[in-house]
Amino acid sequence: MTRVNKKQIEGAVRNEAWQRFREAVKKSGSNEAVTKALAAFLTPSEMTMLEKRLVIPVLLARGLSYREICRAIDISQNTVSFVKHHLTRKPRISRQHNLSANPRRREKATPFHSRSGRDRWSWTDV
Repeated sequence: MTRVNKKQIEGAVRNEAWQRFREAVKKSGSNEAVTKALAAFLTPSEMTMLEKRLVIPVLLARGLSYREICRAIDISQNTVSFVKHHLTRKPRISRQHNLSANPRRREKATPFHSRSGRDRWSWTDV
């Protein structure tokens, strides 16, 4: 598989690049044109990596086991697990509670005392 540097790209530049990529794919009408548009952006090894990632859900839907998928397309079980996890995960909803919005609730809040670790007896100092 292709190795990628972990340095992140600036947000505005990344968004513009994705926008151009989407436009190139939208302009291509047929399947062959989409393949050519992808080939213009990706190297052969990147195309192979993308194809393998796209095949994993198809093989999972056919009922193949992780091992069978790994043998069939020569990838690791971690890759299969990663793709399956991201297909089946639920969307994250951040729960932010504003305690200052309800003053009664804030007054009732008590500090949590640890039952283990360094501060487990600090509650006796009060």
